[in-house]
Amino acid sequence: MILVVTVVAMLVLMPQPAECVFGIPLNPCTLPECTARCKEILGPKFMSASCTTTSKGQICFCFG
Repeated sequence: MILVVTVVAMLVLMPQPAECVFGIPLNPCTLPECTARCKEILGPKFMSASCTTTSKGQICFCFG
């Protein structure tokens, strides 16, 4: 019983890694500029960056 409680407590209290994605309006969106902005915002959590065109303009997506 104590072992079960300990395992459950560790699962609940241990921080879990999470991924995030967010967009930044960037006109014109170039991959080098997008990557630089994402690295500036996310720091070491930066994974990748991508530009896309929408009906409202270009957006830089940051993945971290």
